[in-house]
Amino acid sequence: MPFYEDIKTISGNLVVDGTLESKHIKTDSLTANKFTGATHEQYFYKMDDKNLSAFSYVNLLEFDMPETELSLVKARTIKADWDFSVSTGTSSVTRGSVYLYVQVKVPTDTPPWRFVGTAYWGGQPQTGWETVYLQGNYLNYFGVGQVGGLNTFREYQNLTLKNFHPLTNLVTNGGFNGITGWTGVGGTFSSFMASAAGITQDSNSDRAYFYQEVSVDAGHTYQLQAQIYGVSSANGKIILSTSSDIEDAFFARSMPSSVTSVQEFLVDIDVDTVYIIAEANTSTSGQYSVFDNISLKKTETRTYLDISTSGGAVVPVGSGGYATIYHHPFGNAAGGTWKTVATKVESFTVPPYSGNFSMSAEANLGIETIPHECRIQGRHFLSGDTISTTQGIVKTKSRMTGQQNT
Repeated sequence: MPFYEDIKTISGNLVVDGTLESKHIKTDSLTANKFTGATHEQYFYKMDDKNLSAFSYVNLLEFDMPETELSLVKARTIKADWDFSVSTGTSSVTRGSVYLYVQVKVPTDTPPWRFVGTAYWGGQPQTGWETVYLQGNYLNYFGVGQVGGLNTFREYQNLTLKNFHPLTNLVTNGGFNGITGWTGVGGTFSSFMASAAGITQDSNSDRAYFYQEVSVDAGHTYQLQAQIYGVSSANGKIILSTSSDIEDAFFARSMPSSVTSVQEFLVDIDVDTVYIIAEANTSTSGQYSVFDNISLKKTETRTYLDISTSGGAVVPVGSGGYATIYHHPFGNAAGGTWKTVATKVESFTVPPYSGNFSMSAEANLGIETIPHECRIQGRHFLSGDTISTTQGIVKTKSRMTGQQNT
């Protein structure tokens, strides 16, 4: 039957098996296998047929970018494509630079900054910069402009993502200073020169291996590393199992003795306890495999960026340093002023009398919901020449990213 009860809030989880229709949805968390409408917006604008004399700034188009539909947080971009002709009135070849600007008026009724999250100090890659990281994928939170604290503004660069950053090694004595912490099964398990571990097959038919039990967090990706030495007379195998029995293995990889570098594997683990097993992959008595540098590390996604320390570090320097950081798409520009958020400069060689050219400029504003006043400007340094717009198109895009509690 229809749901008629009129309530202001729902505490807990609301499960809807069907279609949820609403003019406004406001929630800290919204999960759905389908989300229709307003997830992606694209708007089309067209420039006037403007003429540009040398050196002057000319507004090619002024337009408004609407707030996002349903006030959903979205990654927003502005792209301008400008086709133009240059008339020189001379039989000589001329040369000069042309500028295309994307500008946004800094809001006065909403905060100009965007909250990003907690950043941790990660090192000093070069003088004047610090590397910081955030735990998770925060790429959508950044765009043009600067980053910093709430009232500090710093340049940033080298924004990157690492999907599988390895954390603490969970293996005990994986470097084999002796064989403490490991248990041999079948064959002969022994220390090899006090810095590696050897497992030798014997005359029995049992499989020869050694193992270690490790506690893990189910539902995460782990980095497994192992190395086999070239002195081995048999290839090896590295295994993850739910018990000390190889027959319960859920991951296994061969390790040829001819490949002596440390081998690395990414494994999705869905149990709370695993057994790391190293096996001599042979049934011949007397053959052996020598292993070293076995490790198992939980991984996490990290977003890295380098922030300028000119004016002071944003994140306190040193291991353990952390701070809340913000994205400032308009830097420290005052509210109500025009801020250039993208500049494209190209040098052109114009053939006798006239030529046709194209330029593009694009600005990524980061994630937000608010409306903007925008404009596209052009300028050129082709002295005595005139530029005429043949076609100019602007597209704005707003793409839902999932950060609806930002």
